[in-house]
Amino acid sequence: MRITHVVVTPSFAGTERYVVEVATVQAAGGHQVAVIGGDPTRMRELLPPEVDWLPGDTTRTALASLRRTGRRDVVHSHMTKADFVALAAAPTTRGRRFSTRHITAPRGYGRAARLLAPVVRQALTAEIAVSEFVAQHLERRPEAVLLNGVRSQESGPATRRDTVLVAQRLAPEKDTDTALAAFAASGLASRGWTLTVAGDGPERVDLERRAHGLGLGDAVDFLGWVADPADLLAGSAVLLSTAPAEPCGLSILEAMAVATPVVAAGAGGPLETVGLVPGAALFPPGDAAAAGRVLARLADDPAGRAAYGESLRELQRSSFELTGHVDRLEQVYRR
Repeated sequence: MRITHVVVTPSFAGTERYVVEVATVQAAGGHQVAVIGGDPTRMRELLPPEVDWLPGDTTRTALASLRRTGRRDVVHSHMTKADFVALAAAPTTRGRRFSTRHITAPRGYGRAARLLAPVVRQALTAEIAVSEFVAQHLERRPEAVLLNGVRSQESGPATRRDTVLVAQRLAPEKDTDTALAAFAASGLASRGWTLTVAGDGPERVDLERRAHGLGLGDAVDFLGWVADPADLLAGSAVLLSTAPAEPCGLSILEAMAVATPVVAAGAGGPLETVGLVPGAALFPPGDAAAAGRVLARLADDPAGRAAYGESLRELQRSSFELTGHVDRLEQVYRR
């Protein structure tokens, strides 16, 4: 098939990472694949030579790039702007159009976009949600729910750093403040543990002040945006995810793949991933005290922590493997 993925951003974050991984597997399977959008340096660096990359940092640029690809069998858009671009280019591409809803927000942010959203939805061959949680929040039921998949990996090292890792955008919807408060409540800082925050965003300055106010001092390390968090995920003792409405959680799945124990807010997408493991380390969203108790319990039980991580890895391999995800996606294309 001739497949084009469209994501109208100049950035490289979870959605762009997902597109790179899926496009790579599809190209390896013999499809003719193009990707439009995302950070030029990172996309060119990570996509294999057989995948064409075209610029798409703005709606206008993405539309020109998509028209340049000519006729396609599948145009797969990711996020609202890409959906509009795919519809506008339809007379040129003529392909079947699919949209993945990566978040729960309504399609379109302005009044005009909201008015056009039903037209965009009606013109799709199929809409795909990244979790049942997302599906339940959309304007209408999607044709498919496909939770993300990631590449299976070897387990991380047997001896890991005494570090709690937070790997997420520092924005309100991620509730990183609860991560800081949970780490403080756990008492792990006084035992030599550290909290590593990998991510950037509008809340970073306030969060750094908050960490200081909690008396965490040198026990918290704000790394900023990390291009490749693989080593952090594999070497940390625990991944902490605090978003109260996480759509799916790519970093969670990547942690599971290397047997890193995950402590997550018990809501949204994590209930459909981490939550499937008996005894999953979940806490009520926003409850820093409860999250702190879970962190302390895991820190006190290295053997139990390792066993929990291996259970998560087994689940990832059986249910959230990238190749299987792409197979299911292509079944949706062919319906």
